[in-house]
Amino acid sequence: MGIKEFFTGIMKGISNVLQNSVVMQKLLPILAVAIPPPWDVVAVIAVSVISAAMGVEEKPDELGWQMNEADKKPEDFSSFKEYKAYLDENYPFDQEKYDYLSDEQKTMCRYVGMVGTMQELKEAKGFELTPNALGMLVRCAAAFKWDDAQFKAFTNGLTTSLIGAGENSFSIVESFGKGSLAPDKQDAVSNAITAGAKEAGVKQDNAAIIASLHESV
Repeated sequence: MGIKEFFTGIMKGISNVLQNSVVMQKLLPILAVAIPPPWDVVAVIAVSVISAAMGVEEKPDELGWQMNEADKKPEDFSSFKEYKAYLDENYPFDQEKYDYLSDEQKTMCRYVGMVGTMQELKEAKGFELTPNALGMLVRCAAAFKWDDAQFKAFTNGLTTSLIGAGENSFSIVESFGKGSLAPDKQDAVSNAITAGAKEAGVKQDNAAIIASLHESV
């Protein structure tokens, strides 16, 4: 299945309410192109780790199910916090109903939930989590064949270091990979990569990881 067909399938699967959401229309197409299946499963790990590092405990698959069940969209509320409170009160996650979904429907929930988490981070923490930067990290991990534990640790170390350096957007990682990052910002990303590699205990050194990021653009 091509990206176009896959994205069309997602759009057909989400509720009519979410189809009218500006947030969904803006981020879903980018996310589907940047992180096509089966990398979406790995991307959820990164999104969960990054959001936890920012103090937002979210499970994208569950959030996506809630959003798709709801009769309102994020834009119907003054903040994502209010929207999430509405979801938790009126559409608490139901594991039994979720388990009954097809694999395609669960994939749709995953993508919707990742978009929702990105929006939550942006509004609640002022932190921008970009689909393309996520895609770079996922492809890098796949190239080195890191397992889930290594990827979690690397992502956590990377994110924590970036936050400590005062960075509020993952787009800095994307720009670094593209070679377009301003010189005065490069040390922040390089140091964050070093921190991530150390925490994950991976065998690749900084130079190898940086080279992989460049190749993963």
